[in-house]
Amino acid sequence: MGETYVELTISGATAADTLRCIVDTGATFTRIPAALGERLGLEVVREVRVELADGREIVRRLAVADAQVDGVRSPVLVTLAEDGGPPLIGMTTLENLGFKVDPVAERLEPRTAIEY
Repeated sequence: MGETYVELTISGATAADTLRCIVDTGATFTRIPAALGERLGLEVVREVRVELADGREIVRRLAVADAQVDGVRSPVLVTLAEDGGPPLIGMTTLENLGFKVDPVAERLEPRTAIEY
């Protein structure tokens, strides 16, 4: 089992861009570079505390964007990384888009939504 990467198109009020992102099932939100979020005209809705892989906690801006993967589109929340961290797709985006990770095949698969 390795890492899963996908092409993610992020759209904002003024532009759209496609990024190659690692899928991180341990991350809550999708993370994109802050400069990209500003260029796309994303609306920042609040700040959120996030825990990094090394255990540190930092504050990031949280913005609303449209995300598209494999032809499936949904509004999502993304964090804006000032520190240049690599773009990643977190669990809330996977859930909003209706995907789950197949770690053996290293790809996304459709999943059924849960309502209970």
